[in-house]
Amino acid sequence: MKQDYRLIVIGSGISGLFVALESRKLGPVLVLTKGSIEDCNTAWAQGGIAAAVGPLDSPEQHLADTIAAGAGLVDVAAARVLCYEAPSRIRDLVEYGVAFDSPGGELALGREAAHSRARVLHAGGDQTG
Repeated sequence: MKQDYRLIVIGSGISGLFVALESRKLGPVLVLTKGSIEDCNTAWAQGGIAAAVGPLDSPEQHLADTIAAGAGLVDVAAARVLCYEAPSRIRDLVEYGVAFDSPGGELALGREAAHSRARVLHAGGDQTG
């Protein structure tokens, strides 16, 4: 039986699955993976996801930290998109059911590496990438 897909997503990591979920309103979506659905780099990644979602943080500060940490190698336009879109994408992931660490009902934010604010989210401790 022939099936027509509006979109084919290659990869079953969090990025691929996010694209598939967001695109399903366009029509049927096919997700291709190299093995099982759990066989992806997201399952192996550690370190967390950075987003300026805390009350004392901002995308502007996240961008400044990113540029400073990049030692002149940062594509500023790309970093701006990442830093300004990150809070909304975290909200989307939470709505899709991603269980970020949330003791007491608030997102747990860690301060790591070159971040000047606590903005690193984890799911299952330090097992998120």
